[in-house]
Amino acid sequence: MSDIVKTFWGKLYAWALPSTFFVGAFWLLVYPSVPCLHGAIRVSSSSEKSALFVAITALIAFTLNSCSAFLYRVLEGYLLWPKCVQKVAIKRQLRLKHELQRDVDNGGWARGLALEKLARYPMRDEQVVPTRFGNAIRSFETYGKTRFNLDSQTLWYELCASAPKYLQSAIETARSSVDFFVAMTYLSFLFGLTSLFLALSRFGSPKLFIVSAGAFGLTLLSHWFAVRTTAEWSYSVQALVNIGRIKLAEQLGLRVPDTLEAEKEMWGFATSYVFWSKPEIGAKLDPFRTSSGNTGKVAEEKDSDAEDGQD
Repeated sequence: MSDIVKTFWGKLYAWALPSTFFVGAFWLLVYPSVPCLHGAIRVSSSSEKSALFVAITALIAFTLNSCSAFLYRVLEGYLLWPKCVQKVAIKRQLRLKHELQRDVDNGGWARGLALEKLARYPMRDEQVVPTRFGNAIRSFETYGKTRFNLDSQTLWYELCASAPKYLQSAIETARSSVDFFVAMTYLSFLFGLTSLFLALSRFGSPKLFIVSAGAFGLTLLSHWFAVRTTAEWSYSVQALVNIGRIKLAEQLGLRVPDTLEAEKEMWGFATSYVFWSKPEIGAKLDPFRTSSGNTGKVAEEKDSDAEDGQD
């Protein structure tokens, strides 16, 4: 029951709170300055106003939550970006990454700050995407692949099922914080556009120019926070890969090899087999599988150790 409450609160905090803020801001700052809206929105009693407020807020929050994947991909630079703009933006991000690498190599007081910023970029240059936000996300999406040859995106739900509950909760909490600022980024931008349009029209007040400027400023600030709040999300995903892969191997009936290179080979075959399901890849995975007899023996040894500990 507590997990359901935490999940609900995460969604409420991430999408409903920004929606409530901007619906309230529209009601207080924009609506009084646009006389033509007074006749369009006819509510008299306070109960009708409250019901309308809740309904609009819920609709916006539900829409944002449903479109979250699309909203993320636009900020990451995957969707709605022309190819030519993507190429120029990727070159810029690569230049910034290489500058940070030089600062790290030079050492000095700036080394720590450069390392913190460099952690928001994927390890391999070919994984760099057009935006800072996209690179911050990409840095932990590719963590398992670059360290253990384990594609955490392909085996995401298997990893989460194998991870401790507190780690799953940490990932959800960190994701909710990023969702919050993503929602703030989009809603403040739309709020600014709406205010600017009404200010330029013959229906609105010139005061809306100030409201629009403030909204666009909040857009930049929210995006800045969205990039930086990915750090906690990144740390929790790294922990998921570092800890969860051992339990995942056991639950998949695989034996983790003694050497790191052999483990990378195993996870490469496992990821490829899950994604492609080709028999020849499965055959390469067979040497890493535990027999049913060994699995039972391991379980018996664990039970025996547990009984010894109780004694």
